Amino acid sequence: MRFLTPRYIFMAVLLSVVGFLTIYPLGMIAYGSFRSAAPGVPGFYTLQGYVQGFSDPTIMKALVTTFTIGLTRTIITVVMATFFCWILIRTNAPGRNWLEFAMWLNFFLPLLPMTMGWILLLDPSYGLLNTTIKNLTGIGPLFDIYSFGGIVWAHIANSVSVRVLMFAPAFRNMDAALEESSRMSGASNLGTLIRITFPLLIPSIAGVTFLGFIRSLESFEVELLLGMPAKIFVFSTKVYDLLRWEPPQYPPAMALSSLFMVVVFGMVFLNRWLIQRRQYTTVTGKGFRTTPIHLGKWKWVLSGFSIAWIVVFLVMPFTILVVGTFMKVSGMFHLPNPWTMAHWQAVLNDPLFTRSFVNSLIMAGSAGFVGMLIYSMVSYINIRTKLPGKGLLDFMTWLPWAVPGLLLAVGLLWVFLGGIPFLTAMYGTLYILILAMIIKEFPMGVRVMDGVMVQIHKELEESAKMSGAGWWYTFRKIMAPLLTPAYVATAVIIFLGAIRDISLVVLLYSPKWRVLSILMLEHYIGMSPEKGMVVGLIITAICIVVAAIARASGMKLEARH
Repeated sequence: MRFLTPRYIFMAVLLSVVGFLTIYPLGMIAYGSFRSAAPGVPGFYTLQGYVQGFSDPTIMKALVTTFTIGLTRTIITVVMATFFCWILIRTNAPGRNWLEFAMWLNFFLPLLPMTMGWILLLDPSYGLLNTTIKNLTGIGPLFDIYSFGGIVWAHIANSVSVRVLMFAPAFRNMDAALEESSRMSGASNLGTLIRITFPLLIPSIAGVTFLGFIRSLESFEVELLLGMPAKIFVFSTKVYDLLRWEPPQYPPAMALSSLFMVVVFGMVFLNRWLIQRRQYTTVTGKGFRTTPIHLGKWKWVLSGFSIAWIVVFLVMPFTILVVGTFMKVSGMFHLPNPWTMAHWQAVLNDPLFTRSFVNSLIMAGSAGFVGMLIYSMVSYINIRTKLPGKGLLDFMTWLPWAVPGLLLAVGLLWVFLGGIPFLTAMYGTLYILILAMIIKEFPMGVRVMDGVMVQIHKELEESAKMSGAGWWYTFRKIMAPLLTPAYVATAVIIFLGAIRDISLVVLLYSPKWRVLSILMLEHYIGMSPEKGMVVGLIITAICIVVAAIARASGMKLEARH
């Protein structure tokens, strides 16, 4: 009975655990869409949720708005990210390393605090940029952050930075000889970019574009902050609104979520089908080169454009956010004495802030540590073993990326309120938040571990086994030390994702276990936006410090190994 050996038993247990964490919540979304009552409440099977949900014109309008905003964001950010990657990686534009670092930094900045900065700049009533233009020209207000365009604008900087970081490896791995051949044939640099560079990078661009579009559909906090005043609803804010009614409207919310999940799954499979139909080999064994393109005088123009982008989309909103935390009333620069430390004192002396700060560190730290261990086990099975079922295991690790965060939270509500006693007991505690973060970061965590795991040759393990070492000793003494950089990177990614997450936490937290991101949101949409800015700036500082420490530690660990 070879299937009763410890290895196969371990594989069965791991499949069960990962399946519970990924498949079960998604299945409960579909199940809940046919129920007449809230999770854990007796009810009956019905189609009333679908009838009620899709007979409501506001719900259909929210779906159309969701995809329209997502598509607009995706087109703009993919074009800009491709252009910046080309400048930073394929050309000799001066200051490329610093500009790439600024993109890296922008990636780690929480989205909601930066949106608060944009509100202080572009609010039609008191925004600094609007009032300045009006005072100088008498025209205005020119900009309205509470609009379709404002929502897209607030997302652009972070979305472009994410795509630059994800496109960068493909740009670095493309043979420069292909571009040189194009230019030798008479093509211009722009023509080469459009006809050679861009087409050859379609797999990477298409994959990141589809993934980015799917992730854009889950966006919640910016749409809540900027869309609600203008009565612009998207999928996430509409579901949130339905579940916050009294009583909560679970049937239409679950029906809407179920259909949305089917659409997103269809997009994921379409992406895989499109990429597998063509071949895009650019790295071969023949004289691979990465020589940068010399732009002549244009290098200063492109470098200046990149610097201007960083100033506008990073420096301006961040600076005004810092300034806003020291104002008596946010945006009221015309007051006789607008400055104060009262908001900082109120937040730092508030026991609720202290408790939320501790809760956030416990949640993010625990999710990072436990998630790191789970992801490493899954990655080891996928890369280093031939156990049956590892294909299914790998597929399940991708599932959380196929649904928006708020949708995953809805599924988890049904999991923890569905009537299983020990799961119901976890609802409203910090454990559910930790588990939710581990589930959400499954795809990224496993992929980071896979990237390092495949670089470790099997002969190291084989040599240890030939010397009489067992599997556990080999993993502990050989594999684990070599995987340390991946452990650090994975833990940091989960920590940063957890410390700033709102869309997943907003339906799962309880007042006792409130975290900083929720406290920030409550302050801002309540009567204390200045306190919300203070909390947002503190979250931003935590993210920057942790990212900087991890970067420094990662460099040392990489040098050591």
